[in-house]
Amino acid sequence: MSNSNPYNTGSASMCARPSDGERSVSKSSLVSVAVALAIAGFATQTVAQDSSSSGMEVFETFTAVGQGESRANNSLNLEALEIAMPGALPEKMVDKIPGVNVVTRDPFGFYEFGNDIRVRAFNISNLGVTLDGVPVGTSDPRYGSPIGRLVDSQNLTAIKVSQGAGDVTTPAYQALGGSLQYFTKDPSSEKGAYASVAYGSFDHISLFGKYELGEIFPGFTGYVSGSHFEFTPRGLEGLGKGMARRYEAKFKYELPSDKIDITYAVTYNDRDDFDTAGLSYDEWVDAEAGNYRGTGQGYVEFTPWDYPGIGNFNYGDLSDQGRNLGPVKYLDSTVGAGEGVNAIYYDKWKNGRMDTLQRFKFDFDFDDGKTMEVVTYYQDKDNYGLWGRDRAYAQNQVRAAYMNDPSRTDIWGQLWYDADDNAISETGEIVEAYSSEHAIVAPGTPTYSAGVEFVAGIPGRTARDENFGGHRYGLTASYTWETENNKLILGGWYEFDHHGTERPNFNLDGGSILGAYRYDQFNFTNYTRYIDQDVMQFWVQDTYTAMDGKLDIIAGAKAITLDRDANGFLSIGEWLKNEETFRSTSYEDYFLPQFGLLYALGDSTELFFNYSENMATPNSGTITTAGDTFNPDILKPEYSENFDVGVRGNLAGGSYTLQAYHVSYTDRILASAVPIDSANAGAAGNSVYQNVGGVDSWGVEASGDWMTAIEGLKFSGSVAIQETTFQEDLLDSVVFIEEGDPIPTADPGYRVAATSDPLAYEIYEDISGNDLGNTPFLTANFDAIYTKGDFRFNFGGKYYDEVYVNTLNTQPLGSYTVFDGGISYSGRSDTALEGWKVSLNVSNLFDQYFWYARSYNDEDGQVLADRGRNFVLRMETEF
Repeated sequence: MSNSNPYNTGSASMCARPSDGERSVSKSSLVSVAVALAIAGFATQTVAQDSSSSGMEVFETFTAVGQGESRANNSLNLEALEIAMPGALPEKMVDKIPGVNVVTRDPFGFYEFGNDIRVRAFNISNLGVTLDGVPVGTSDPRYGSPIGRLVDSQNLTAIKVSQGAGDVTTPAYQALGGSLQYFTKDPSSEKGAYASVAYGSFDHISLFGKYELGEIFPGFTGYVSGSHFEFTPRGLEGLGKGMARRYEAKFKYELPSDKIDITYAVTYNDRDDFDTAGLSYDEWVDAEAGNYRGTGQGYVEFTPWDYPGIGNFNYGDLSDQGRNLGPVKYLDSTVGAGEGVNAIYYDKWKNGRMDTLQRFKFDFDFDDGKTMEVVTYYQDKDNYGLWGRDRAYAQNQVRAAYMNDPSRTDIWGQLWYDADDNAISETGEIVEAYSSEHAIVAPGTPTYSAGVEFVAGIPGRTARDENFGGHRYGLTASYTWETENNKLILGGWYEFDHHGTERPNFNLDGGSILGAYRYDQFNFTNYTRYIDQDVMQFWVQDTYTAMDGKLDIIAGAKAITLDRDANGFLSIGEWLKNEETFRSTSYEDYFLPQFGLLYALGDSTELFFNYSENMATPNSGTITTAGDTFNPDILKPEYSENFDVGVRGNLAGGSYTLQAYHVSYTDRILASAVPIDSANAGAAGNSVYQNVGGVDSWGVEASGDWMTAIEGLKFSGSVAIQETTFQEDLLDSVVFIEEGDPIPTADPGYRVAATSDPLAYEIYEDISGNDLGNTPFLTANFDAIYTKGDFRFNFGGKYYDEVYVNTLNTQPLGSYTVFDGGISYSGRSDTALEGWKVSLNVSNLFDQYFWYARSYNDEDGQVLADRGRNFVLRMETEF
């Protein structure tokens, strides 16, 4: 149920901006709530177990604790996936796991650049992510492959999350924290088909079809599936839709000898989305106060003709308390076709991703406890990204390119001169060469003389059509030798990854924002970056069982090496000079240990402890955007130390887990100013990638599920508290003064520090002890599922604590609680409705208004309103 003024109620279910004092009081009081909920996790009972194709234990209820693991470990099983919102991508589904926080810009997690997925202290880019053992490499939307591109949610059978640290056998080169492992369903030996159609809010349509081929010949099974998804992003009603199409196939051959299983799977993904807009925190505060951008208005629609002069990127529909805010969609007839607000029309805020992933898995059984698993894969990526540029910007780049090399021939437009080589303006005056008045004309325009007509080389609006993608291939192999009291695992991983990015700018037909791309009229390029990367990882792990099987001692280590080369025009400055660059880096660590203990307190309870050291190599951006200050010997990999300790088990009717952790994250990489006394002092004062300090995190997590005394009713829940803080101040800039000048001063939240140079001072962002942005102190989830005859009802909720949206911790964003619900009916056997199922799912059940962090930075983060209640009606049938 909505509230006409939800921001002043003080209710936990609404979004209010707390003061710093309120935040500290909230933490102390919420600790007691967390402890109470954790203790409640022990009041659980036993449930039946089943075995999934992943080989792990899966409970019939909502989450399964990770028996047999020395690390914190939870999973989502098939039933949890079934009650998830139709259309939701796999990234969004893990939000139910304790210690996992997911914030998305749309109800489905579709817009990849807007997804903020965190496990404890780390975001998705620092986690190891695999699909049926295939590493995604990186989850970066530009350079990598978010899991939602590679698998349809309806083909998943389980999602396993290790919150603290992934197993040493997890192939990953940027994993500082845990791992997310996704497992797909195996083909059935029975022929059959499944189809579903869903329709809901925001013009959402989801179609899915799957055909089980059955046992084609003895031991050989397979299935094929296809899906279509679409919805209208916020602010684009009637204008544009986000769309995705995905086709998958999986085949499995179990040889008659029962010694070898061979699995082949392929996924093709084709998706298009639109960039979304948000508000800076300060703009949100002003809108709340009814004075957005000084207009004296708050939550209304801001058009360029009703509110001229507020800034091209600041127009949008803020009605319904910000829920309708999307990309700029206005065309102002009072300005030129390529200028003003027309320069940023939504249709050029678009992205596309096309991926094909093929993979083979070979399972060998050599008898006597010896097995081996080999996974090979190949992925092809073909992506694009559209973005607009105004005429003046394109003209500046073209003039600068000609100034560096007047003879270049790659640019369509040409500079205009008269017969005496004087630079000429658009109106025929002699001007300074390469200045902002120097005219750019279309090819074939005659040398200037009286009466010659000016024909624009850049007639108006321009836009870029960035092409990026590439391919990667790799192999993982893991050999296991298991005896009565010992289990040895040896293995390795190799991957080659080629990524290319080209960002050219073209004229648009007629210079209009609505015009088609004129690919024959090239203006400039921001960069052409080609990156080749070789990764190798080796691992060994041994598990020794003692004390009559009660104690497992697990010790292992991994080694990682990465070689990366980059070449091309790595920046627009290099393209302007027509000079390409080649760079090369290498990172390695040959000993990253992990040690764990697992002790059985009986048949139903386990104690576990785990310590691990992890390394993340710097991402590709550090080699391509470093500029002239690039120094491969300065930048170090990031490191983390993870401690986990906990208890898990079964009681009469359910399962539970209670775990605590501490994470120390060091050598964090950020683009920041270089200190005077740094080894990289030649770049002092410039902003470059460097290791800047650390982050410490501690927390407690609890989860449980249990059957109640009421037949058909079961509950599950989780709660997590965490405190994640910066350990060092961050250098913001270096200020040089003249002799006799006063010492510089710093703004609030910053401090001044002297250096070895008496005329140089460093300005630090005073963040030591501050909370990491968008990291809540407390989160809690609960779900109830009640089955009565042919009906199933589910109801659940999530509490998300207040967060800061800037590192200075001066911009708090209030807590919220949101609820979901659903009902389904399955056709009864031996009736006309057998095999049919209809369900209704609702997210944000009570249509509550709240805001969440869109992004955060040093001083002024961004926020975004929740989209509101989301209904989805789905009908399914199998035959």
